[in-house]
Amino acid sequence: MASKKKRSSKAPNSGCLVVFALILIMVIVLAVKLPDILRTLEKTDFFSLVAGRKPGAAMPAPPSPAAPPVSLTPPSPQAIPGASSAPAAPRAPEAPASSQTQAGPQAPASSARTGLLYFVKIEEDGLISSREVKRGIPSTDSPLTDSLGALLAGPNEGEIRAGLVSLIPRGTKILGVRLQGSTAVINLSEAFMYNQYGKEGYQAQLKQLVYTATAFPNVQDVQVLIEGQKKEYLGGEGVYVGSSLSRNSF
Repeated sequence: MASKKKRSSKAPNSGCLVVFALILIMVIVLAVKLPDILRTLEKTDFFSLVAGRKPGAAMPAPPSPAAPPVSLTPPSPQAIPGASSAPAAPRAPEAPASSQTQAGPQAPASSARTGLLYFVKIEEDGLISSREVKRGIPSTDSPLTDSLGALLAGPNEGEIRAGLVSLIPRGTKILGVRLQGSTAVINLSEAFMYNQYGKEGYQAQLKQLVYTATAFPNVQDVQVLIEGQKKEYLGGEGVYVGSSLSRNSF
């Protein structure tokens, strides 16, 4: 009787060992095959079906945190650390930049007037004729001196192309100009005394001088001085210049 009881007590222990061994084998197999099983379930969208999503549907993006509202009202001084609560002083208006600073120094505007000058033209037969030309002359406070200076400088390029010349001897300089009533007293250098074209040349140079000066309405005649002295005649031909000359003198 004792031997039967021993056999019956060992039978349950051996059954438990078998079950434990089977469970251990299954755990080992599952641990080994778990990566393959997970990849298979993922490919078949098993987890999507379990979560209630359609296979292939994208996961919803997590909501982004809402941006704080932007205030268009500038912060008060109390809201800025270290700012004073007193109102800011008004900003003084900037002074407009002067035109000289913006555009640089301005040169004085030069003005000109139209002057009448008298040159001569020598024809093919040798006849000398007087010709009037209009010339732009810079305007100063001595317009008569300016016109006489332009006359002594001679004709310009366009006037030369028109055949005009000056018979006033080269090197003649203006030493002074003054008005005595309606008479222009013109003091010239000694070069005015000598003309290579003879008597007609002297008369032509005097006519140029007198006509240019009397183009001004307040000048009626001209008194010629040479180096500050009144001369009776010009050159050896005896052209008289001892008194004032007007347009009627020619």
